[in-house]
Amino acid sequence: MTLLSRCLSLAFAGASLVVAGCATSQPQVQTDEGAPLARQISQSSHCGLTAPGHILLKSEADVGRLEGLQGRTLPLAPLRAVDFDRERVVLAALGQKPTGGYSVTLVSSAIEDDTLELVVSIREPQPGMLVTQALTTPCAAIAVTASGWSDIRVTPGQNNR
Repeated sequence: MTLLSRCLSLAFAGASLVVAGCATSQPQVQTDEGAPLARQISQSSHCGLTAPGHILLKSEADVGRLEGLQGRTLPLAPLRAVDFDRERVVLAALGQKPTGGYSVTLVSSAIEDDTLELVVSIREPQPGMLVTQALTTPCAAIAVTASGWSDIRVTPGQNNR
């Protein structure tokens, strides 16, 4: 093998490693300052959100709009305490449920490809379990970093009950 062909082989091998390294980048799991990307700040069995999904609150004014939700017992003080210059609040809601015994809890968070993924644990009553006979609207309030992402995805974790 000539010197030129060895140099070209090494150059292609090096370029392949660089491309492979870019393709396997790890998701971001904390802010640049070392803080968690997300933290659960509250939860309630009666959030007043009758449809499942998530809502992004970008300001204290957005939090104020929750005051009129019928049946809401979610405390708003922890949501108002968020510094909206640095964080946002995501309400992850299960929608209306026929009984008590349902809840949602933050498990983990990561940013990958400009998407903030919140993995949540969803708990529901086991068959035959004694539960309150009341309509509930369970949700979790999660403070998330305001930067580093442009989309949010809330997904159930593996060990939901």
